[in-house]
Amino acid sequence: MVNLLLGLTLGLSLLAAASTWAALQLRSDRLIMQRSQTQQELRALMDTLVHDIRRAQFQGDPQNLQISPHQLLFTVNRNDNTLRDNNECSGFRLNGNLLQTQTSCQPVVWTSLNDSRSFQVLALKFQWECDTESSSQGDLLLIEVQTQASQEPIPTTWQRHVRMRNVHARMRPTTTTCTSAA
Repeated sequence: MVNLLLGLTLGLSLLAAASTWAALQLRSDRLIMQRSQTQQELRALMDTLVHDIRRAQFQGDPQNLQISPHQLLFTVNRNDNTLRDNNECSGFRLNGNLLQTQTSCQPVVWTSLNDSRSFQVLALKFQWECDTESSSQGDLLLIEVQTQASQEPIPTTWQRHVRMRNVHARMRPTTTTCTSAA
């Protein structure tokens, strides 16, 4: 009888340990999947910023490119005419914990690019880096986005540079403050 109780106790202990291990493994797998999904969403967000900013059409008109540390407004000439159509205004800004893109000129419409349930954008920064070399291929724009994922204890900072191929020293926007190019 004692051997039976001892065997039953040992078997239940092993079953409890295996169940605990399986639960920990499942939680770990779920956390890895959430981190992977969040990183993919952030990578796609940064790719969207870079792609859209590279399409900016700056022709020396201050309305076509306006930059401040936390907002960037620009024009994208979608149909290759000389007019600024209503769907050709674009830009990015931080509104609360949401990164938004401008999708029309009048009325100004801002659309969120991230879902705050997955991650929040804590800070958005644009910094103009002027290239004053005679062989310049265009100025650089540093994009810095600080995010906080729902499952992470500390924020993450993402940085990307965009070469502004159509912006040179002679056509630089007056709203920019230059720093040295990286």
